[in-house]
Amino acid sequence: MTDLGIIGAGHIGAAIARLAIGAGYTVTLGSRRGPDSLGPLASELGANATPGTPADAAAAGDMVVVAVPFSAIGDLPREELAGKILIDATNYVPWRDGTIDALEKDHTATSAYVQDLYPDSQVVKAFNHIVWSDIPADARPAEAADRRGIAIAGDHIESVETVAALVDRLGFDPVNIGTLDESWRIQINSPGWITNDRAVELAAKIREADTWHSHPIR
Repeated sequence: MTDLGIIGAGHIGAAIARLAIGAGYTVTLGSRRGPDSLGPLASELGANATPGTPADAAAAGDMVVVAVPFSAIGDLPREELAGKILIDATNYVPWRDGTIDALEKDHTATSAYVQDLYPDSQVVKAFNHIVWSDIPADARPAEAADRRGIAIAGDHIESVETVAALVDRLGFDPVNIGTLDESWRIQINSPGWITNDRAVELAAKIREADTWHSHPIR
């Protein structure tokens, strides 16, 4: 088994946890409200799920999925995440999270911003551009003709390959779209955000962003 940490036990985190348990991973769930708040979910997931704090999830996971509101992105357990693959499943929503100058004025991609916050971690963008309920509903075996694509981006080749293997094992085709600076192509309002497409179709939609005369999401 491989250990997966998940910080944030909302819809996205819980959906990924369910698939991961089914795929043979052990999962440590981390919530700022503490392990007691995760009791029902952990009981549902079974013996291979452990409730804990964000620090517990970060310490236990070989990879750590972060699925928290972007307003909380600066509050992750920095020390426990050092040396880990941080899978960034977050979306920046200004009306909810408050505006961030680096993202609004400097047009920094959100995951590049996360990498700057956690330089000792290896950030890989994934699972931000899918509706949470589609995660269990759309997972398919590798040979399925209607298998959905999930875009990933990162600056570290080995980490991107590791996350691609996770995406595949959870039931989706990984689509590598490049570095974190390129990950704006799957941010909110991009052609590739919230699409239900096979890998080849997803890749084509993501390429549409390159034809824009301006990049309103950047």
